[in-house]
Amino acid sequence: MAATLQKQGIGRSVESVFYSLRILVEQVSEWFWFVLSFVLFVVLGPFSAPIALIALVKLGLEDNDHREPESIAVK
Repeated sequence: MAATLQKQGIGRSVESVFYSLRILVEQVSEWFWFVLSFVLFVVLGPFSAPIALIALVKLGLEDNDHREPESIAVK
């Protein structure tokens, strides 16, 4: 009986095991999302440039009735 009580005292409690597991899952999850977003940024980054250029050209070709502001540079 004394050996059984002593053995239980040495072992970790269930709560501490779950807490350690939760911390590990949080760290792995954080690294997973970092790596995923970095890979997507690297892979898809060059393909977003043509879309942005097309949007800028389309905006430039639109008929604009607005007057541009005059330059404030001192002559």
